[in-house]
Amino acid sequence: MLVAAQVADAQEKRSFTIAYASEWAPYSYGLGAEVDGLLPRLMDKIFAGIVDFEVVHNGLPWERAQQVFFGGRVDGMVATATQERLSHGSRSAEAALEIPFHPIVRRDSALKQILLNDPGLTGARHFRYCDVLGNGWAKEFYSKRNIEFSISPTIDNCLQQLKLGRVDIVIHARPVLEIFSKQLGLEAELEIVDLKYDESPQFPLLVSNSYEFADELIDAFDREVARLKSSGVYEEVVDDLVAKEKDKPAS
Repeated sequence: MLVAAQVADAQEKRSFTIAYASEWAPYSYGLGAEVDGLLPRLMDKIFAGIVDFEVVHNGLPWERAQQVFFGGRVDGMVATATQERLSHGSRSAEAALEIPFHPIVRRDSALKQILLNDPGLTGARHFRYCDVLGNGWAKEFYSKRNIEFSISPTIDNCLQQLKLGRVDIVIHARPVLEIFSKQLGLEAELEIVDLKYDESPQFPLLVSNSYEFADELIDAFDREVARLKSSGVYEEVVDDLVAKEKDKPAS
Protein backbone atom coordinates (compact mmCIF):
# COMPACT_ATOMS: atom_id res chain seq x y z
CA MET A 1 0.00 0.00 0.00
CA LEU A 2 2.84 2.40 0.87
CA VAL A 3 4.56 1.74 -2.45
CA ALA A 4 1.29 2.28 -4.34
CA ALA A 5 0.74 5.57 -2.51
CA GLN A 6 4.26 6.73 -3.36
CA VAL A 7 3.76 5.86 -7.02
CA ALA A 8 0.44 7.70 -7.11
CA ASP A 9 2.03 10.72 -5.45
CA ALA A 10 4.86 10.76 -8.00
CA GLN A 11 2.34 10.54 -10.85
CA GLU A 12 0.48 13.58 -9.52
CA LYS A 13 3.56 15.83 -9.72
CA ARG A 14 3.45 18.35 -12.53
CA SER A 15 6.49 18.45 -14.76
CA PHE A 16 8.20 21.82 -15.27
CA THR A 17 10.99 22.03 -17.87
CA ILE A 18 13.64 24.75 -17.56
CA ALA A 19 15.92 25.69 -20.48
CA TYR A 20 19.53 26.59 -19.63
CA ALA A 21 22.45 27.99 -21.58
CA SER A 22 24.66 25.07 -22.54
CA GLU A 23 27.88 27.14 -22.44
CA TRP A 24 27.67 29.32 -19.32
CA ALA A 25 30.11 27.57 -17.00
CA PRO A 26 30.07 27.29 -14.05
CA TYR A 27 26.36 28.25 -13.94
CA SER A 28 25.17 25.86 -16.64
CA TYR A 29 26.96 23.71 -19.19
CA GLY A 30 26.11 20.66 -21.27
CA LEU A 31 23.30 19.73 -23.63
CA GLY A 32 19.86 18.30 -23.03
CA ALA A 33 19.23 16.38 -19.85
CA GLU A 34 23.00 16.21 -19.25
CA VAL A 35 23.18 19.92 -18.42
CA ASP A 36 25.07 20.52 -15.18
CA GLY A 37 26.35 23.48 -13.16
CA LEU A 38 25.38 25.72 -10.28
CA LEU A 39 22.00 26.72 -11.70
CA PRO A 40 20.45 23.29 -12.49
CA ARG A 41 21.65 21.92 -9.15
CA LEU A 42 20.26 24.99 -7.33
CA MET A 43 16.91 24.47 -9.05
CA ASP A 44 16.98 20.84 -7.89
CA LYS A 45 17.35 22.03 -4.29
CA ILE A 46 14.56 24.58 -4.60
CA PHE A 47 12.10 22.24 -6.33
CA ALA A 48 12.79 19.55 -3.74
CA GLY A 49 10.72 21.74 -1.40
CA ILE A 50 7.87 22.29 -3.88
CA VAL A 51 5.77 19.20 -3.41
CA ASP A 52 3.43 19.46 -6.42
CA PHE A 53 6.06 20.03 -9.12
CA GLU A 54 9.14 18.26 -10.42
CA VAL A 55 11.80 20.03 -12.44
CA VAL A 56 13.22 18.81 -15.74
CA HIS A 57 16.44 20.28 -17.16
CA ASN A 58 17.27 21.02 -20.80
CA GLY A 59 20.59 22.54 -21.85
CA LEU A 60 20.56 24.39 -25.18
CA PRO A 61 22.64 27.00 -27.00
CA TRP A 62 21.46 30.26 -25.45
CA GLU A 63 19.73 31.77 -28.47
CA ARG A 64 17.95 28.47 -29.05
CA ALA A 65 16.94 28.34 -25.37
CA GLN A 66 15.33 31.76 -25.64
CA GLN A 67 13.49 30.88 -28.84
CA VAL A 68 11.98 27.68 -27.45
CA PHE A 69 10.87 29.65 -24.38
CA PHE A 70 9.29 32.31 -26.59
CA GLY A 71 7.52 29.56 -28.51
CA GLY A 72 6.21 27.88 -25.36
CA ARG A 73 8.17 24.69 -26.06
CA VAL A 74 9.82 24.81 -22.63
CA ASP A 75 8.13 25.97 -19.46
CA GLY A 76 10.71 28.25 -17.91
CA MET A 77 14.11 29.84 -17.82
CA VAL A 78 16.20 31.73 -15.25
CA ALA A 79 17.26 35.03 -16.79
CA THR A 80 16.99 38.80 -16.67
CA ALA A 81 13.33 39.83 -16.90
CA THR A 82 13.57 41.87 -20.11
CA GLN A 83 10.42 43.32 -21.67
CA GLU A 84 10.70 40.87 -24.57
CA ARG A 85 10.86 37.88 -22.24
CA LEU A 86 8.02 39.17 -20.08
CA SER A 87 5.85 39.43 -23.19
CA HIS A 88 6.08 35.63 -23.33
CA GLY A 89 5.83 34.81 -19.63
CA SER A 90 5.59 35.84 -16.00
CA ARG A 91 8.34 36.23 -13.41
CA SER A 92 8.87 35.19 -9.85
CA ALA A 93 9.11 37.92 -7.21
CA GLU A 94 12.06 36.17 -5.57
CA ALA A 95 15.39 36.00 -7.39
CA ALA A 96 16.13 32.42 -8.36
CA LEU A 97 19.82 33.24 -8.78
CA GLU A 98 21.86 36.09 -7.35
CA ILE A 99 25.35 36.70 -8.74
CA PRO A 100 27.54 38.93 -6.57
CA PHE A 101 30.18 40.80 -8.58
CA HIS A 102 33.49 41.48 -6.78
CA PRO A 103 36.97 42.71 -7.73
CA ILE A 104 39.99 40.42 -7.66
CA VAL A 105 43.57 41.73 -7.45
CA ARG A 106 47.10 40.45 -6.93
CA ARG A 107 47.86 39.77 -3.30
CA ASP A 108 51.13 41.70 -3.52
CA SER A 109 49.44 44.91 -4.71
CA ALA A 110 48.02 47.82 -2.70
CA LEU A 111 44.82 47.79 -4.72
CA LYS A 112 42.69 45.95 -2.17
CA GLN A 113 42.69 48.88 0.23
CA ILE A 114 42.38 51.40 -2.58
CA LEU A 115 39.21 49.69 -3.81
CA LEU A 116 37.74 49.40 -0.31
CA ASN A 117 38.37 53.11 0.27
CA ASP A 118 36.98 54.08 -3.14
CA PRO A 119 34.15 51.66 -4.01
CA GLY A 120 32.82 54.02 -6.66
CA LEU A 121 36.17 53.78 -8.50
CA THR A 122 36.22 57.56 -8.98
CA GLY A 123 39.96 57.66 -8.27
CA ALA A 124 40.73 54.32 -9.87
CA ARG A 125 39.95 55.02 -13.52
CA HIS A 126 43.61 54.88 -14.56
CA PHE A 127 44.10 51.24 -13.56
CA ARG A 128 43.99 48.45 -16.14
CA TYR A 129 40.79 46.36 -16.11
CA CYS A 130 39.91 43.18 -17.97
CA ASP A 131 36.63 41.45 -18.74
CA VAL A 132 35.17 38.82 -21.02
CA LEU A 133 33.97 39.17 -24.60
CA GLY A 134 30.20 39.54 -24.74
CA ASN A 135 29.67 40.48 -21.08
CA GLY A 136 27.00 43.16 -21.31
CA TRP A 137 27.14 43.69 -17.55
CA ALA A 138 30.78 44.83 -17.79
CA LYS A 139 30.07 47.18 -20.69
CA GLU A 140 27.34 48.94 -18.74
CA PHE A 141 29.27 48.90 -15.43
CA TYR A 142 32.42 50.48 -16.85
CA SER A 143 30.66 52.96 -19.15
CA LYS A 144 28.79 54.42 -16.16
CA ARG A 145 32.18 55.10 -14.54
CA ASN A 146 34.01 56.28 -17.68
CA ILE A 147 36.51 53.44 -17.36
CA GLU A 148 38.16 51.71 -20.30
CA PHE A 149 38.80 47.97 -20.08
CA SER A 150 40.46 45.33 -22.19
CA ILE A 151 38.49 42.37 -23.54
CA SER A 152 39.61 38.75 -23.36
CA PRO A 153 37.92 35.66 -24.79
CA THR A 154 37.58 33.92 -21.40
CA ILE A 155 37.75 34.75 -17.69
CA ASP A 156 40.74 32.44 -17.16
CA ASN A 157 42.62 34.55 -19.70
CA CYS A 158 41.83 37.68 -17.65
CA LEU A 159 43.04 35.97 -14.47
CA GLN A 160 46.27 34.86 -16.10
CA GLN A 161 46.88 38.43 -17.28
CA LEU A 162 46.21 39.64 -13.73
CA LYS A 163 48.74 37.18 -12.34
CA LEU A 164 51.37 38.34 -14.86
CA GLY A 165 50.76 42.03 -14.07
CA ARG A 166 49.38 42.86 -17.51
CA VAL A 167 46.13 44.09 -15.94
CA ASP A 168 45.48 45.40 -12.42
CA ILE A 169 41.85 44.57 -11.60
CA VAL A 170 39.23 42.09 -12.74
CA ILE A 171 35.62 42.59 -11.61
CA HIS A 172 33.46 39.54 -12.18
CA ALA A 173 31.02 37.11 -10.60
CA ARG A 174 32.48 35.96 -7.28
CA PRO A 175 31.60 32.25 -7.73
CA VAL A 176 33.33 32.31 -11.12
CA LEU A 177 36.41 33.98 -9.62
CA GLU A 178 36.52 31.45 -6.77
CA ILE A 179 36.16 28.43 -9.04
CA PHE A 180 38.63 29.51 -11.72
CA SER A 181 41.22 30.74 -9.18
CA LYS A 182 41.13 27.29 -7.57
CA GLN A 183 41.17 25.37 -10.85
CA LEU A 184 44.01 27.48 -12.27
CA GLY A 185 46.08 27.25 -9.07
CA LEU A 186 46.04 31.03 -8.53
CA GLU A 187 44.58 31.25 -5.00
CA ALA A 188 47.98 32.04 -3.46
CA GLU A 189 48.61 34.88 -5.91
CA LEU A 190 45.18 36.48 -6.34
CA GLU A 191 42.72 37.79 -3.75
CA ILE A 192 39.01 38.48 -4.07
CA VAL A 193 38.15 41.79 -2.41
CA ASP A 194 35.20 41.76 -0.01
CA LEU A 195 33.34 44.43 -1.97
CA LYS A 196 30.04 43.57 -3.65
CA TYR A 197 28.83 46.02 -6.26
CA ASP A 198 25.24 47.27 -6.19
CA GLU A 199 24.78 46.33 -9.84
CA SER A 200 25.26 42.64 -9.01
CA PRO A 201 22.55 40.97 -11.12
CA GLN A 202 19.56 38.98 -9.88
CA PHE A 203 17.71 36.54 -12.11
CA PRO A 204 14.08 35.55 -11.45
CA LEU A 205 12.40 32.40 -12.65
CA LEU A 206 10.48 33.15 -15.85
CA VAL A 207 7.44 30.97 -16.53
CA SER A 208 5.94 30.66 -20.01
CA ASN A 209 2.47 32.00 -20.70
CA SER A 210 1.79 28.58 -22.23
CA TYR A 211 2.36 26.78 -18.92
CA GLU A 212 -1.02 25.79 -17.52
CA PHE A 213 -0.04 26.02 -13.86
CA ALA A 214 2.06 29.21 -14.07
CA ASP A 215 0.40 31.15 -11.24
CA GLU A 216 0.44 28.20 -8.87
CA LEU A 217 4.06 27.40 -9.64
CA ILE A 218 5.28 30.99 -9.22
CA ASP A 219 3.50 31.28 -5.88
CA ALA A 220 5.00 28.00 -4.62
CA PHE A 221 8.44 28.93 -5.97
CA ASP A 222 8.43 32.34 -4.26
CA ARG A 223 7.38 30.82 -0.94
CA GLU A 224 10.08 28.15 -1.06
CA VAL A 225 12.88 30.51 -2.10
CA ALA A 226 11.85 33.02 0.59
CA ARG A 227 11.90 30.21 3.17
CA LEU A 228 15.35 29.04 2.08
CA LYS A 229 16.76 32.56 2.16
CA SER A 230 15.26 33.53 5.53
CA SER A 231 16.61 30.36 7.13
CA GLY A 232 20.09 30.80 5.67
CA VAL A 233 19.80 27.51 3.77
CA TYR A 234 19.90 29.20 0.35
CA GLU A 235 23.34 30.66 1.02
CA GLU A 236 24.58 27.33 2.42
CA VAL A 237 23.36 25.51 -0.69
CA VAL A 238 25.09 27.97 -3.03
CA ASP A 239 28.34 27.77 -1.03
CA ASP A 240 28.22 23.98 -1.19
CA LEU A 241 27.60 23.98 -4.93
CA VAL A 242 30.46 26.43 -5.53
CA ALA A 243 32.77 24.24 -3.45
CA LYS A 244 31.84 21.20 -5.55
CA GLU A 245 32.52 23.12 -8.78
CA LYS A 246 35.93 24.17 -7.45
CA ASP A 247 36.93 20.53 -7.07
CA LYS A 248 36.10 19.68 -10.67
CA PRO A 249 39.04 19.66 -13.11
CA ALA A 250 39.47 22.72 -15.30
CA SER A 251 37.91 22.20 -18.72
